[in-house]
Amino acid sequence: MPGSVKKKQPVPPQYTRVELMNHSEALFAVKAEVLAGALHEAAQQSFSIAEAQTRINQFLKAKVKE
Repeated sequence: MPGSVKKKQPVPPQYTRVELMNHSEALFAVKAEVLAGALHEAAQQSFSIAEAQTRINQFLKAKVKE
Protein backbone atom coordinates (compact mmCIF):
# COMPACT_ATOMS: atom_id res chain seq x y z
CA MET A 1 0.00 0.00 0.00
CA PRO A 2 1.66 3.23 -1.07
CA GLY A 3 -0.38 5.32 1.37
CA SER A 4 0.93 3.46 4.42
CA VAL A 5 4.56 4.48 3.97
CA LYS A 6 5.56 6.74 6.83
CA LYS A 7 8.09 9.47 6.31
CA LYS A 8 10.91 9.48 8.80
CA GLN A 9 10.85 12.40 11.17
CA PRO A 10 13.97 14.51 10.83
CA VAL A 11 16.36 13.87 13.70
CA PRO A 12 16.96 17.06 15.68
CA PRO A 13 20.59 18.17 15.84
CA GLN A 14 22.54 17.05 18.88
CA TYR A 15 24.90 19.29 20.82
CA THR A 16 27.54 18.45 23.39
CA ARG A 17 27.24 19.52 27.01
CA VAL A 18 29.99 22.11 26.47
CA GLU A 19 28.27 23.62 23.42
CA LEU A 20 24.98 23.90 25.30
CA MET A 21 26.63 25.33 28.41
CA ASN A 22 28.49 27.94 26.36
CA HIS A 23 25.14 29.19 25.05
CA SER A 24 22.86 28.36 27.99
CA GLU A 25 21.73 31.94 28.64
CA ALA A 26 20.84 32.59 25.00
CA LEU A 27 19.13 29.23 24.45
CA PHE A 28 17.44 28.57 27.78
CA ALA A 29 17.68 31.83 29.78
CA VAL A 30 19.54 30.02 32.58
CA LYS A 31 23.13 30.18 33.79
CA ALA A 32 25.54 27.43 32.79
CA GLU A 33 25.50 26.14 36.38
CA VAL A 34 21.77 25.39 36.13
CA LEU A 35 22.29 23.51 32.89
CA ALA A 36 25.19 21.59 34.43
CA GLY A 37 22.93 20.51 37.29
CA ALA A 38 20.14 19.54 34.91
CA LEU A 39 22.45 17.36 32.80
CA HIS A 40 24.52 16.00 35.69
CA GLU A 41 22.81 12.62 36.01
CA ALA A 42 22.35 12.02 32.29
CA ALA A 43 24.49 9.23 30.84
CA GLN A 44 24.52 10.61 27.32
CA GLN A 45 27.00 13.23 26.18
CA SER A 46 24.92 15.02 23.55
CA PHE A 47 21.40 16.42 23.62
CA SER A 48 18.91 18.15 21.36
CA ILE A 49 17.69 21.59 22.41
CA ALA A 50 14.31 20.11 23.35
CA GLU A 51 15.90 17.37 25.49
CA ALA A 52 18.04 19.89 27.33
CA GLN A 53 15.03 22.18 27.91
CA THR A 54 13.02 19.27 29.30
CA ARG A 55 15.84 18.34 31.70
CA ILE A 56 16.18 21.97 32.81
CA ASN A 57 12.44 22.18 33.52
CA GLN A 58 12.55 18.96 35.55
CA PHE A 59 15.64 20.15 37.42
CA LEU A 60 14.06 23.48 38.34
CA LYS A 61 10.85 21.78 39.55
CA ALA A 62 12.68 19.16 41.62
CA LYS A 63 12.43 19.40 45.38
CA VAL A 64 15.59 20.07 47.33
CA LYS A 65 16.74 17.06 49.34
CA GLU A 66 17.71 17.77 52.93
